[in-house]
Amino acid sequence: MDTERILKLFNSAKAHKDNGEYALSMAEYEEILSMTTQLPEVYFNLAFVYFYSEHWGKAIECMKRFVELEPNDTEGKYFLATFYFMNKDYVSGFPLFEYRVSKAHAVLTQQKLTMGKINQLPFWHGEDLTGKTVYLYYEAGLGDTLMYYRYVKMLAQRAKKVYFKPQMTLLPLFAENKESNVHIIARINEKYLNESDYQCPIMSLPFFLGLDNKTIFAYPDKFLHASKRETKIYKEKFFNNDKLKIGIKWQGNTLIGAERAMTAESFSKIFELPNSKIYSVQVMGGYDEIKNLQSKFDIVDLGSTFKDFADTAGAIANLDVVICNDTSVGHLAGAMGKKTYIILPTLYDWRWHKDISKCDWYSNIKLFKQKTTWEEVISRIYEDLK
Repeated sequence: MDTERILKLFNSAKAHKDNGEYALSMAEYEEILSMTTQLPEVYFNLAFVYFYSEHWGKAIECMKRFVELEPNDTEGKYFLATFYFMNKDYVSGFPLFEYRVSKAHAVLTQQKLTMGKINQLPFWHGEDLTGKTVYLYYEAGLGDTLMYYRYVKMLAQRAKKVYFKPQMTLLPLFAENKESNVHIIARINEKYLNESDYQCPIMSLPFFLGLDNKTIFAYPDKFLHASKRETKIYKEKFFNNDKLKIGIKWQGNTLIGAERAMTAESFSKIFELPNSKIYSVQVMGGYDEIKNLQSKFDIVDLGSTFKDFADTAGAIANLDVVICNDTSVGHLAGAMGKKTYIILPTLYDWRWHKDISKCDWYSNIKLFKQKTTWEEVISRIYEDLK
């Protein structure tokens, strides 16, 4: 085995991969495999090159080989799960998805909040819940919690009682949308722990509910609604007109999703639509972008009025259309049954699947993938809206 040649090829392949030169990287990694099949790092990196190049089947086989060579590597198992998910093979991916970092972080957070007392609660792994109570808690981002909330109803149908602790900003929205035996809680205390028989992080629900590759897409629309009070408040204050009401959002948490962040100016083509009115539902920064555009266009800043997602839902209930990047607002609008366009970056998250002509999670959402610039995507949405 030509060790020097392999090392040179590996370094070059890694550099090409990091620069997005996938064809060159692929050829070099494959050349290494023609010399040896025992280097796990080659399979790990090549799996992503295949994935980014949309060779989905090869990506799965490559990551499977990596896991065979490194059976204790949890990261490889997690990525293999997401590769299966991208292909809508959730049944194969579910067990591997339990190795995700967000689950481990959620469990650790709960241990700290309860000073270790939650360790007394066993994890729910699909056992019969007749007469049982489950302590359910959030993990990962707001969009994940909104997307997975559809399964809380299914859990409630099996359990005697569910205590659910979401992120604070989601509390009022979920309180409006809960089942009678679901208790939305702000803070954990011993009462909830003492009454609970099991604990479960929310993103484990579809696996242990026993869902398959079809039933996982339960409740494709209208499993969330805004309160009548919030809807009325926003209607009277901001929506007293007969124009097409379009909500826009261009960025979320840029610390973990910088590749999804757009600019407000990217939406300029939408502002040209006749007989329409633009509403910004942007939060978490980006307000300065709106202020700059308001000197040229009639844009209403709703985001600065939001205290929590109950307000956001009340505003969205009054909109005709929502256009946003891959962010929590897209999940909320989709869950409310609102006509929504979600804009995806070139390399996008597994949940939107390899075929984005249809959104399986929300029947009212259209997915648009970036080809070149954000403005190019907006132009396609503009044509669709017309």
